Amino acid sequence: MFAMTHDLGPSGIIPGILAVLLWCFTGVCFAAGSRLMGPMPYTTAICVVGLMTGVAVQGLHRRPIGDLFRIEPRVWMAGFFGVSVYTVVLILAVGIADDSDVAQVVLVNYLWPLMIILIGALFPTPADRQPGGSGRMLALAGALGFTGVAMARGPESLLRPPHHLIAHGLAFVAAMLWAAYSVLLRRWRVPEARNGSTAQWACCAVLAALVGWIRGEWSAMPALGWSAAGWALFCGIGPVGLAYHWWEIGIKRGPVQSIAVLSFFIPIGSAALMGALFREALSPYLIPGATLIAIASAIVQRTTLTPTVRTEPADGSNHEERHP
Repeated sequence: MFAMTHDLGPSGIIPGILAVLLWCFTGVCFAAGSRLMGPMPYTTAICVVGLMTGVAVQGLHRRPIGDLFRIEPRVWMAGFFGVSVYTVVLILAVGIADDSDVAQVVLVNYLWPLMIILIGALFPTPADRQPGGSGRMLALAGALGFTGVAMARGPESLLRPPHHLIAHGLAFVAAMLWAAYSVLLRRWRVPEARNGSTAQWACCAVLAALVGWIRGEWSAMPALGWSAAGWALFCGIGPVGLAYHWWEIGIKRGPVQSIAVLSFFIPIGSAALMGALFREALSPYLIPGATLIAIASAIVQRTTLTPTVRTEPADGSNHEERHP
């Protein structure tokens, strides 16, 4: 019997690519929204919009809305730490970091694609086991991808000692939480009708609101205008609501290592958008960094590509199958 190890077609990898593209806008959204509302009030707003977006998507698929909240306890727990705590911890890390440390803190967070690749190589699921697949080659690809991100951020930021170790530690914890959550979603095969992220935006909104209240951000929040509302809607619908929904589909159906390597392009795209919209100077290392990430992606494709074998049924027709 023949079986596919994972879906290499559009239904497998395209949702992951769409999520990566939307997440390129996250830095722009937070840079603009946080200035207009404050970090935690803005996080609360986009989580509420993200929750409503997930409910709307569920309705468009004509699935029961209640299924989004009828989730196994282990998925609730993993989602709470992997989505709600991850989001708040990462924003808090960026918020408390010195201006000169922000690039380093963001870079530490982008260890999560490397963590996903390494976990997948060390503890593969049956769907991830590839004939001829090499854990060493996957580790090399992950290291190249992260090096590309580090180069794009600017090598000088790596040579300078950090001023705020707590912020770096929080970013590292956030990276571990998101990587572990993504891997568990794939291992547990959580049905799409009961995805692990949508319901967590309610928890994340409450958690962000509480942290914002403790930090006094609500009392210091400026008057809201159309610009703040626009950034909250765009981020809540796109990088939050739709991106997390598509990420879950891609990480469950698609080639997880390939999608993880493509995620290294998020800070590249984010830097380009920041430069275009906020007129920030682009690093001269942006293109070399992107080149390293592209090489890493090619290595993963060659390492994990499932060979195709041809079978000839009794009726004489040719039929191609992917051999596990």
